[in-house]
Amino acid sequence: MELLATGKMVLQILNEAGYEAYFVGGMVRDQLINRPIYDIDITTSAKPEVVMSLFEKTIATGLAHGTVTVIINKIPIEVTTFRVETGYADYRHPNEVIFTASLEDDLKRRDFTINAIARDINDCLYDPMQGLNDLNNQLLKCVGVPTERFTEDPLRMLRGIRFVSKLGFSLDHETLEGIKKVSPLIAHISKERIKKELEGLIQGSSRQEAMHYLYDTQLLEALPDLAPLCEYRSYNFELLTHPILLFVLASLNLEELSRYLSAWPFSKEEKKCIQVLRSCVHSPVPMPYFTYRYGETWAQLYHQLICFLNQEMRPYEVIELPLQTRKQLAIDVATITKIINRPKGPWIQQLLEEIEYQIVMKQLVNNRAVLIEFIKQYR
Repeated sequence: MELLATGKMVLQILNEAGYEAYFVGGMVRDQLINRPIYDIDITTSAKPEVVMSLFEKTIATGLAHGTVTVIINKIPIEVTTFRVETGYADYRHPNEVIFTASLEDDLKRRDFTINAIARDINDCLYDPMQGLNDLNNQLLKCVGVPTERFTEDPLRMLRGIRFVSKLGFSLDHETLEGIKKVSPLIAHISKERIKKELEGLIQGSSRQEAMHYLYDTQLLEALPDLAPLCEYRSYNFELLTHPILLFVLASLNLEELSRYLSAWPFSKEEKKCIQVLRSCVHSPVPMPYFTYRYGETWAQLYHQLICFLNQEMRPYEVIELPLQTRKQLAIDVATITKIINRPKGPWIQQLLEEIEYQIVMKQLVNNRAVLIEFIKQYR
């Protein structure tokens, strides 16, 4: 409620200064379908310099595009001047931004009709694109000509499919056909933006329907690194919930893993996770030992990945390990080298891993006398 109250405060200040101002975009959409809101966007007839003069604390987020972030009580509210846009040479940023006095012109430039509904401080709706009708029909429809909207910013194709997953809506027929016609344009979009949309897509409650659209529109074929996902077209993606697993699946049949990991904006943790899970799919590791080596969090991912690949729904079970770390071993390196009487080398690491494996798999007891006997036999 504090977020909404702060947003209304911004509307009131703009209105009292003689300017039009409306809530717009995702927050209006989510309010209308009783979903929680996490941020607020406001569109106004006030120019950026006027907005900055009316509020004590502002950030010039994107003056060239008419956007100013107003900060009140540490809450950021994004305020953008009514505008129209022309040309998108880089498939993302407009070549020219023209400020306008028309709310309707501003709404016409938006991606989908359900995101082109404005709401004033008195909760009156302005809906020239008929977004409310599409919202009621749970339909995702482009504003204007779909191919034009997607050519301006091809990421909108993936964004639309993410909305399918998030909201449980269906794609309007013309919007779907528009994606099919210009799907190769997705190759012009940065991997960072694509990754973010796919992560949101796989976390939505309607990800199965979203994945169907992803396959049907052939968007994956336009992204060579993700084309291996086509192998799973008939799979049940309800079994997959963590976003990194989608990228693990894509990596399973890629020959150049290092190039793939370098090409995408993965964190160090994500790169390591992909490497480990890919390796363990190709050379399966028992779950107790995997948990010991890589921890509970990755063990859950490994379990989910195996369930998906086998297309089986099996609950994850927490494993009580007889050993948590190598420090808990009832024997040390000095004792091992004394028993075997051999210069230190890679063999010590191999032996320690073998001992850990045997203990974790409950084939060996973590007892000094038992381990000494095992080491003697190992020699």
